[in-house]
Amino acid sequence: MISVNDTMSPKTGGEYVYRVMKEELLRQGRTVYEISVPFLLRKLEPERGRVRVEETYRLLLHARCVLESFWKRLQNRFLVITSSSPVFPVFGHLVYHQPKTSTCTEKGKEYLSIHQKIGMILHENEKLSPAWLVAKRSHVLHLSNSLFTKKLIKGLYGLDSLVLYPPVDISSLLKTDLLAKREPAVLVTKPRAISGISILPEIVMKLPRTRFVVIGEADSVGSRIIDCLKKRGANIHYMGYVDTIAKQRLFSKCTHYLQLGLNESFGITVIEAMAAGCVPIAPESGAIPEYLHENLFYKDTDDAVGKIEAEVGAEDADLRSRLRQASLKFEEKNFRDGFMTHVARIESARSNDKQCAKAYWSDCRVGN
Repeated sequence: MISVNDTMSPKTGGEYVYRVMKEELLRQGRTVYEISVPFLLRKLEPERGRVRVEETYRLLLHARCVLESFWKRLQNRFLVITSSSPVFPVFGHLVYHQPKTSTCTEKGKEYLSIHQKIGMILHENEKLSPAWLVAKRSHVLHLSNSLFTKKLIKGLYGLDSLVLYPPVDISSLLKTDLLAKREPAVLVTKPRAISGISILPEIVMKLPRTRFVVIGEADSVGSRIIDCLKKRGANIHYMGYVDTIAKQRLFSKCTHYLQLGLNESFGITVIEAMAAGCVPIAPESGAIPEYLHENLFYKDTDDAVGKIEAEVGAEDADLRSRLRQASLKFEEKNFRDGFMTHVARIESARSNDKQCAKAYWSDCRVGN
């Protein structure tokens, strides 16, 4: 498994996906040899000393991912499962697509670092990265995290993919009492420019009596916006990064969750809110329409304000129950079963690598 994710201590939904993959492979008796850029960086921490040295190590480790994935793919003695960085081409048998926020949109990109901007340019225009195009074509199977991503991958690269919805860790959230009295408050996550924090003031200042709770590591834009709102007397409480237990407690206490991202490829926090009975108010974008009822979408900030002000679903136990039921589709078990089905098919087809892709897709058509 070659990954640019942190599978040891995942902080994002994307990293959590690769940890579940690794755990399931081990549980099924496979031997997993892993290259994880964040994990290797952490091992080198005592030797780093300076940020410049860290960035050098990061570049070298990404290069190692490229070269080692290419070598193992050529050997065909290994089943190479990988995530793919926009800047570095990674070769393999199976890749799971989880597009970055803001892919194919301009929203929030002005705040990205030079490195991130270059990555986005390469990610959205494969002609600028021929080596990466070759790497993508090397994969036997492309898995997408939603129908939205499937369409995006087809449009960007002309590649077919199968949809395997990501696992969402909702086991503890499912224990939340849906009938318990909740605090009338709106939970907001990811206070960063790329995640839509710039539209928060338009909503908060029109709801002076509503309490907003913001969690997650803020970027410079998010910090400025939160500070400005506090100075203007807004009813907003910023908690910064919180651990899983604290996050789950907030989902179980707040009446609503406000999704700001207008360009999310999936929206894992929306699923978490649904499982806990915290009514999500979300934009009709990305994969969200694939699992959330249209009555909970907002078209613009005024529409979002109206739904929060009307306390849509705040006292509706039946709605909370339906939201929880819809979230069960994304339980870990479903992902584990689907993932191992694909692994088994690829392993079967891999005996003759020249016909691997053809055999795999033929097998999929018969299976479906």
